Amino acid sequence: MENIFRKKDLPLSDFEKLGLYRGSHLDLDQENIDALLAGRRTDMVSLKNLKAEGIHIGQLDARLSLGREPDGTLSLMVHPIYKEAQQHELLVNDEAEQLKSGKLSNITKAYTDADGKTRTVIIEYDGETKEFISYDPQKVTAPNSVDNKPLTSSQQDDFKKGKVVELEDGTRLQHKATERKGILSNRTGLFLSILVDGGISYFLVTGIKNLMNNKEKQKEGYYKGYEDAMKEVEKRQVENARRTENNEQLHHFQQGRGYGRTTSR
Repeated sequence: MENIFRKKDLPLSDFEKLGLYRGSHLDLDQENIDALLAGRRTDMVSLKNLKAEGIHIGQLDARLSLGREPDGTLSLMVHPIYKEAQQHELLVNDEAEQLKSGKLSNITKAYTDADGKTRTVIIEYDGETKEFISYDPQKVTAPNSVDNKPLTSSQQDDFKKGKVVELEDGTRLQHKATERKGILSNRTGLFLSILVDGGISYFLVTGIKNLMNNKEKQKEGYYKGYEDAMKEVEKRQVENARRTENNEQLHHFQQGRGYGRTTSR
């Protein structure tokens, strides 16, 4: 999925304090790094021998995420496991209980910000850390297509809001901010196309967790729509390679015939 942070901007000193950065090596697997760069939380990470201001913690299990400071720099945020669920100011008791019990996957809430503008957030519950988290749906990037099947603008909007989107072939998917991969589905693998910087990028997402409250067994991602998407990407790769080769041949021909860049005198 599309990243909202750049790897070169990672706060390495914060990682070093947690024992996750040693000798120019970041001690996180690539999927957890991808989750951080996409603005999501990592899986649970075991932190050991933490020392700060005279306090020593032998071991702390926590999830990690990135946040942006007022000066624009990134900081590493640690989300430990709380003994009791942390309250969210926008939720009433009944709503909080429905999220904690899993009856609801998320709740949409509107609030007025400091400038008097009405904002909308989607609130989820992280059962691992016992925290409620919220996100701005406008900052979520929805797929343009799933397994070569285009999503309508309405389906993309529903995905951003954390609603379950169902395709004609029965494939269902849902954005999930608390998931490292950022997505749930009734299929274990999906092939997504996303518009990035004016061009289409393709992402193969595997190991996807099942939708909440879905009693049906997940289906494997390798089916006809998936195969069609793979063939389309292979076709594009061949076309791009051929185009690059033709451009190189044309460049060499122009140089040999004196058709290079001209200048005026």
